[in-house]
Amino acid sequence: MKDLNWDRKGIKIGEKFLNNLRFADDIVLFSTTSKQLEDMLNELCKVSNSIGLQLNISKTKVATNSIQNPIILNQKPIEYVDKYIYLGKQISFKNTMHIDELDRRLNQTWRKYWSFKEILKSKLPTKLKKKVMDSCLLPCLTYGAQTWVFNKTIKTKLRSCQRAMERGMLGIKIMEKRKSSDIRQITKIIDAEKHAQHLKWNWAGHMARTTDRRWSKQVTMWKGPEGKRSRGRPKDRWVDDIQKTAGANWTELAQDREKWRRLEEAYTQDKGP
Repeated sequence: MKDLNWDRKGIKIGEKFLNNLRFADDIVLFSTTSKQLEDMLNELCKVSNSIGLQLNISKTKVATNSIQNPIILNQKPIEYVDKYIYLGKQISFKNTMHIDELDRRLNQTWRKYWSFKEILKSKLPTKLKKKVMDSCLLPCLTYGAQTWVFNKTIKTKLRSCQRAMERGMLGIKIMEKRKSSDIRQITKIIDAEKHAQHLKWNWAGHMARTTDRRWSKQVTMWKGPEGKRSRGRPKDRWVDDIQKTAGANWTELAQDREKWRRLEEAYTQDKGP
C-alpha cells in the first residue's frame, strides 16, 4: 500500500484522508466518487500483480449511499451490494443497519445455543450451564456492541433473546408466567444488555482518553459532513445515549477514570420497558 499515492484520496476526516482498512488479506477501500474508486481499485490491482498477488474479482463488492455508477476492474464490472460482512460485522447504508446487524447476531447466538443443547437442555448443574452462557454465547451475542446505537428496539431484542434462553436452560415454559427476575436469581448469568452497554461505555472512555491521532479515535469523534436531515424524528446516533448520561462534554468527563466508572452505573440502569 505504501507504493500507492493515495494521500488525497478517500474520505476526508479532519485534515487527513481515510482511504483503506486492512486486516490480513481483507481490504476495504473508501472513496467519495465512483471514478476515484475505480482508479484506486485498478491501481491496487496493478501493484498487487507486480508482487505476485491477485485480487479476487468475484469476491470484490461495492456499496454506496449514492448512484450506482458502473465500476470496471480488468474490463469486468464490479457487483454492487446493499450490505456485506467485514470482520464479522454486517455493514450497510440502510437506516436499519443496527437492527439488521443485531438480528444477525441473535440468529448466530441461537445457532450456537442449539449446538450446546446437550448441556443447556440437560439436567446438568445450572452452574455449568451458566459458564456456557457467559463464555460462549454472550460474546457471540454482544460482538461489536461498541458500535451499537442503544435504542428501545435493540434493548428489547437483547432481553427477549436472553430470557428465552434462560427459560430453555431451566426447562421453564413461557406459559408458566415466571418472573424474569426470579429466573435470573436462579441462572445468575451476565445480563446481555448491561454487558453490551459496558463494552460501549468502556470503548467511548478509552477513545476520549486516547491522545494520539489513531484512526479509531478520529473516526469515533468524527461528526461527518453537515447535511439536511429528513422530516420526522431524527435517527438515533452512536453518541446520543452517551450524551444523555454524561452530557455534551462527555469527552472531558471521561478523562477522570473514576468519575467515568461511576457514570457507567447510570448509563446501564434499566430505562426500558
